[in-house]
Formats: sequence, C-alpha cells, structure tokens
Amino acid sequence: VWTAGEFMKAAPSDGGRARIPDLKRKGAGGREEVAVTNAEKSAWLVKEFYPTRSPHATDPDPDTAYPEPLWTDKPLTEATLHKVIAKMKPWKATRSGTLPNGVYKHCATLLVPRLQRIYRALDVYDCEPPDWKITETFIARKPGKPDYSKAGAHRPLIL
Repeated sequence: VWTAGEFMKAAPSDGGRARIPDLKRKGAGGREEVAVTNAEKSAWLVKEFYPTRSPHATDPDPDTAYPEPLWTDKPLTEATLHKVIAKMKPWKATRSGTLPNGVYKHCATLLVPRLQRIYRALDVYDCEPPDWKITETFIARKPGKPDYSKAGAHRPLIL
C-alpha cells in the first residue's frame, strides 16, 4: 500500500520514456551553452548529424567519365513482391501507424497484383508520395562515451 501511495503522489509520468539529457557546448566567447527544451536539442542534433556543405566543396567536373553501371533497373515483378513479402517478419510494421507485415503475408495473393501495378506506375511516372519522404529518427547513445551531454555522443537511427 505504501508503494502505491508513493506512485500516486508522484508527478505524472510517461512510464519511463527515455530522454536525451540537457546538451552542453562551448558557445561564442567560450561560454557554455545549454539546450534544455526538445526544440533546442533537436536543432543541435540536426546540426551534428547533418552538417552543412563546406563552402570549399566542389561539384564533379561535368566531363567526368564514369564506369558502366553494374546492373540495369528492371521493372518490379509480382514474383519479386511475393519473395519480399515472404521474407517479412509478421508482427513488424514498416512505420508506426501502418499495418503489420502479417496482413501482407496472409493477403499476398490478393494484394500483390495491385501493389505491383502501383509500384510500377510510381516508377514509370517518377512519382513518390510526399509521405514516403518523411522519416522517423530515433536518437541512440553511442556506447562507451564518457559524457552524454554532448551532441556528438548520440547517433541517429532512421526508420
């Protein structure tokens, strides 16, 4: 009963959701800056994971000779889709909010002909739904780092 009372008196919680600690870095003039809010931490981590292009970077010479491609792009076949769906783990989903792979595995005979036409049309017309460009990025700690208050002590896991 005492333990239950302690839980009830505690501040509302999300049940142990992992959080990134406050991030610290040296700012202008050597002063320490601290990112406390999620927005500040996100901005710092984006700069760490996706640095801006160097002003000294150059594009390749337009006359550069490249080797022949090792393979050619082949149209997606129903057989390929069946093979890919068969390899899927049934209780996983490609993204949060989507159907589990088991739906595709159990309904493959119905879905594959339609999916093949959809994916083929997307390829032919060079079209990609805007939703597919959105990724879910989780931040993981790099193992063995002594100080996780630095942005460089984390790495992105992109789903």
